[in-house]
Order: sequence, then C-alpha cells, then structure tokens
Amino acid sequence: MEFLNEPVFPESLPQVEAVRLTPLSPDYRKVLRLEWAITMLCTLAGLVLMTVLVKPMQQPLVISLVGAGWLLLAAAWFILMEKSFVNKAYAIRDKDVIYRTGWVIQSTHTCPFNRIQHSTVTIGPLERKFGLARLVLYTAGSNDADMSIPGLTQTVAQTLKEWITKKIADEPAGQL
Repeated sequence: MEFLNEPVFPESLPQVEAVRLTPLSPDYRKVLRLEWAITMLCTLAGLVLMTVLVKPMQQPLVISLVGAGWLLLAAAWFILMEKSFVNKAYAIRDKDVIYRTGWVIQSTHTCPFNRIQHSTVTIGPLERKFGLARLVLYTAGSNDADMSIPGLTQTVAQTLKEWITKKIADEPAGQL
C-alpha cells in the first residue's frame, strides 16, 4: 500500500460563509435584555448600599464617578449585547453543527457529529417564560460543553436534540 499525502488547497474547501445560518428566536433578545436589567439593577443596589454604609464614599465626587462608571458600563454592555445578537445564528448540516456569535470579536464554531458524545436541552427561568431553551453539545475528550446554542424555541431544541442523538447513535464511529 502506497502512502499518499496530497495537498489540500484552501480555495477547494467548502466555505462556511456560504452556509445559510438560522437566526435565534427574537424572544431571546428579550431574555438577554431582562438578564441585563436584573444584573444592572443588582449592581446599582449594591453601589447605593455601599455609598450609604461606607462613609468615605459619601462624597459628591465619589458618588458622581461611581455613578458615571456604572452608566458607562451599563451602556457599553447593552450596546455590545444588542449588536452581537444580530450575528448569533446556527446551522445543522449533514455532518456537523455550526454556531456563530459576536460583533466585535466574531467566532464561528463547528462541531462534527462524530465528536459529539451526547446533547442536552436546558431551560432557565427567563427562557421558560418565553418558551425558549438552549441546546448543549458535549464532545469526546471534554468534561465541559463544547457548543451551546441559546435562543431556540423549546420545540426546536428538543427536536434537534433527538435528531442529533439518533444521528450519532446510527452512524458508526469514523463514518460521518
């Protein structure tokens, strides 16, 4: 048997940019906004409590600086969250799952089915309120989740989980 190691040219490879990705549910934006609001209100309550309890913080300059810092942080987080939501999307292909996220730093994760060990669907309290869920994929050689796709409707998440479970059970290792 002769050993072959032919070169692969980048222009001959399939382009992930050509894949039509499915955006997340618009209701997920509401979940993100609620999480943001809850976090910002808790942070503000903590800052107010510190200002009341810590005497050196009861100076107008300190209060102004802390308030301005909080507002700047809240606004920056909100803008980043809104801009990055537009780029969150996923695709399920015959041999893999793709998930894209990010605005400033964009990342595209591809997880081949032959690496997936199992998948789960998780639903948090805010997600439950809007009928949403998160599909979590676990791969070989990792204790943590390799890919997590939030913002799916509960029906879609459950259907994808079942389809992926069947797909990885039906295919012999190395045959995908």
